[in-house]
Amino acid sequence: MLVLAGLGISDERGITLEEIEEAKDADMLFIELYTNIWHGSIERLEKLVGKRIDVLKRKDLEEDVDRILNFAIDKKIIIFVPGDPLVATTHTSIILECIKRGIEVKIIHNSSIFSAVCATGLHIYKFGQSITIPLREKIVSKVDSILNIVKENKKRGLHTLCLLDIDVENNSFLTVGEGIKFLIENDLIKGEDRLIVASCLGTKNERIVWKEAKHLLFEDFKLPAVIVIPGDLHFSEKEFLENI
Repeated sequence: MLVLAGLGISDERGITLEEIEEAKDADMLFIELYTNIWHGSIERLEKLVGKRIDVLKRKDLEEDVDRILNFAIDKKIIIFVPGDPLVATTHTSIILECIKRGIEVKIIHNSSIFSAVCATGLHIYKFGQSITIPLREKIVSKVDSILNIVKENKKRGLHTLCLLDIDVENNSFLTVGEGIKFLIENDLIKGEDRLIVASCLGTKNERIVWKEAKHLLFEDFKLPAVIVIPGDLHFSEKEFLENI
């Protein structure tokens, strides 16, 4: 059996009672930390579940996934994932492989940036397709699709959630300032346009700011963070933003 368990958007305290029970009953525990920034402690998580947790690298779940799935043939294994296991970074290919091999799969959902972003006061149903602003080395292959998505969202009056690209294994993280610069350089926004930046949602360091883009360029925001390009604001959304 394979259990994909979300850790939520804060730290190890985001683990659920159901996940603790599943972990205590499991034969092997893993965690992948390459798809998201997680401020938790593996050591504290191990104390909570009472077992050792091995860290998986990207290649373990992409190039060498057979090794992990072979364990699940006759053992119960858990893979912990920051956020929700099927939102933002999906593991549907792993689920499909399990189905093909007759391996039982259980998904334990948890909090995600896609719901937590509503702490900004924006309505979830007014968001269009999201984008990931790429690290510099990936920009060439990503620009056209990003431009099309943002322009379509604007045309429809929808908000655009902009995720910031990361490469944990190479210690490379896109900053909020770099993300805003990308949006300005590609004429997706102007310096006078108001953006929303939400940093460390769901933690004690949570910060939400609504300002002109030019005033956000050089502010220091802790990661993880997202940028929102607002669409047409409902009066209640605007009132909320004006009072944060």
